[in-house]
Amino acid sequence: MLLREEFEKLEKEALGKQKARNNAASAIRDAKARYVKTKTRARSKKAALEKDAALHSKRFDCLNMFDKREDIQEYYGFGDITESERDRLEDLWDEREHIREMSMDGVYSDLVTQCLDLAEKYVSGLFEDEIEEYEEQKHIREKEQKKADELHHQMHEEYKAWKNGWGKYSPNNNTDEEDEDE
Repeated sequence: MLLREEFEKLEKEALGKQKARNNAASAIRDAKARYVKTKTRARSKKAALEKDAALHSKRFDCLNMFDKREDIQEYYGFGDITESERDRLEDLWDEREHIREMSMDGVYSDLVTQCLDLAEKYVSGLFEDEIEEYEEQKHIREKEQKKADELHHQMHEEYKAWKNGWGKYSPNNNTDEEDEDE
């Protein structure tokens, strides 16, 4: 176990590194949010309308009779459609779902955001060993402190018992007198 001064030094360094790491990760997240906000504002309304139009284009009209992708397989199983038609419909279904997910997701992503994500991941892992060592030492100190507190409590209870005459070494316990009577 480290001495108190060594532990305090370790604690100060670890908490400083942890704070710096968290501040850096926060700054990266803020920069990414500002960048994405700027880029999404720059998107034209036309692009959004084109996505919506693609979603509802005549190309997907043939899927209107199916409630879920599995329905396409059932139609094939009953012989209502051919295997090639099934494959074409499933591909169309997947494409339509992909377009829906993209429009619902609404998360802007490009190389810059990917770089910022990597930077945040890297920064979040910095000083991991030092912080882990501090946490381990902190845990050891807490266990030792708990033991010391329990020992102190036990000694205090024994002292109270001794003082009140409940212990065998009580000042009120006259074992010498009993020995003289025998």
